Amino acid sequence: MCKMPKLPNTLVILPYDPNWKTEFERIRDFLMEHIGDLVIKIEHIGSTSVPGLCAKPIIDLVAVIESYEVFPQVVSRLEKIGFRHEGDKGIKERETFKRLIPDDFMDYHFYVCPKDSKEYQRQTCFRNALLKNPRIAEEYGRLKMRLINEVNGDRVLYTNSKTGFILDVLNHVNDDGDLKNNSQNIYDNQVFFDGYKKLRENPDNINLLLEKPALFLLAPDLTGLSVLDLGCGYGENCAEFLRLGAAKVVGLDISEKMLEVAKRETSGVEYIRADMSDLLFIKESFDVVFSSLAVHYIEDFGKLCAQVFDLLNPGGCFIFSQEHPFTTAPLKGPRWTKNEKGERLHYNLSDYQRSGKRETTWIVEGVIKYHRTFSEIVNSLVAAGFSIGKMIEPAPGEELVDRLPSYASELHKPSLLLVKARKKA
Repeated sequence: MCKMPKLPNTLVILPYDPNWKTEFERIRDFLMEHIGDLVIKIEHIGSTSVPGLCAKPIIDLVAVIESYEVFPQVVSRLEKIGFRHEGDKGIKERETFKRLIPDDFMDYHFYVCPKDSKEYQRQTCFRNALLKNPRIAEEYGRLKMRLINEVNGDRVLYTNSKTGFILDVLNHVNDDGDLKNNSQNIYDNQVFFDGYKKLRENPDNINLLLEKPALFLLAPDLTGLSVLDLGCGYGENCAEFLRLGAAKVVGLDISEKMLEVAKRETSGVEYIRADMSDLLFIKESFDVVFSSLAVHYIEDFGKLCAQVFDLLNPGGCFIFSQEHPFTTAPLKGPRWTKNEKGERLHYNLSDYQRSGKRETTWIVEGVIKYHRTFSEIVNSLVAAGFSIGKMIEPAPGEELVDRLPSYASELHKPSLLLVKARKKA
């Protein structure tokens, strides 16, 4: 086996090396021979544990113990093979060990933590976030390469300068490293998913006949532009953006089931599973941000507008559709007054000024949406810095109503609202 050389004690960042995994396994196996019966496991942490990520060529390992009851035995065993316990070095419940006897392993840092140690949980959570979210790992790699050129070999400054990024990531992921979902994920409910799929397969559905034509009517010439699609669903719009000449398309959706379909049925699109209620993890910028029938699931529309504004390049557009405020307004009661034949006569608008959460039955019970008035929608966009370019309340033409009489109700009360907002160039 080719042994990896030890490097001089200088601050250096190297491209990812697959041998780092092999070297971790060598060191782990050596340690397990001596303390394996006292520990739960030995894990690979730190940047060398993330394939594709640049890193200091130092392996970080942590031995996980059940509790401090076995720790004296661990110390005794490790001392016999040349390790010295150096305490927690100011980080509670992370015990540091240094080997005093030369060996043929590459440089490594070895720690022992009880399984409920907050530092152990923090380290593994951040590692898992990097493993599960390639965009975060890419951004972290860029940060490290920038810092290495700024800190002039100062290890403490280098480490401290990464803290803000690490804390931000930890605030946006759960314990397993997955991005947190603050919004309801109804689309991964199998009954809802199957019912929604059946609706969308109907060639006469409102998305195809009214919403999509209006959405693309608002779109600028996409040739050479970068596009972000929030709530991308099955990815049909993403594929159309590419067909219309977009240079790059990123689709984001909270639903794993939706993205499985999108990845299977479209190509050339980067898909991200995430909650669009918090977009701070996205570090790149875009020329156009689209969102089709998703913003009414977001509680804090003002926050969404502000974050989309920050993601847009100067002159960029935010184009979205949502359920019409007249649709989301009623809290209870029948929405339509009908005659004895069951034909709709007029819409029963109520509770319009009562903004906030609405729980409704649509395919399944308990679907959560949020109602906002026209003025709230417009004022949130303006407060974020946007100017309003155009608004559309799509209505069916006479030919469509003649073919599908049910669409006549859209002439009484529109179901959809579309908005195009622009960031100043």
